[in-house]
Amino acid sequence: MNREKVLKYTFFTILGLIVLFFTLREAYLHISLSRPVEQEIPEDEMVQTLDSLMGDYHKTRDILTIPTILNYLSRLNTFEYGKHKAAVIGFLTGLLHQEGRDHAKYWKKLKISRAAKKAIDIALLVEPEIDELLNSNESLKDIQSIDFYWGYFAATYDMRCIKLIINTKNDKNLPREVIEAAERSLEYNRMRHNF
Repeated sequence: MNREKVLKYTFFTILGLIVLFFTLREAYLHISLSRPVEQEIPEDEMVQTLDSLMGDYHKTRDILTIPTILNYLSRLNTFEYGKHKAAVIGFLTGLLHQEGRDHAKYWKKLKISRAAKKAIDIALLVEPEIDELLNSNESLKDIQSIDFYWGYFAATYDMRCIKLIINTKNDKNLPREVIEAAERSLEYNRMRHNF
């Protein structure tokens, strides 16, 4: 009789586990199929969105757009990230200078790439020196510096950035590609920011 009870309990336990397995499987499939599929965003669209979010920040002053910017930055491939890195670091530097350095610790807790976290670290290093850099009357020596100051300008609308880029455009001692980059960026951003 004892053996019969054990077999009976074993049978019902196995039957219960089988039913539970199929019920959980169905529930999992139902949930996973009903979840919206995240579509891959084309690289050029991501860059345009990143550029728009940074360029329009001065209108909204919405600090909550920063996680979105960092998310887009994290999803760029290495080549595109390299092209936009200086502008994003300038933008983050401007935000930290304007809104306070405490924001950086929250941004670094987000699920973002190591490259995006490194951009925040660089912005934290540059931010204490930014007033001295902006008050300089010197020209910018390379295209990355021009991009950095446009990023800073997008966050702060600090006209000292424009002065530095105009100085760069007018400095005939600089390489031609740097002067041309300053000219092109002034023309593009003048229409966009209406200064």
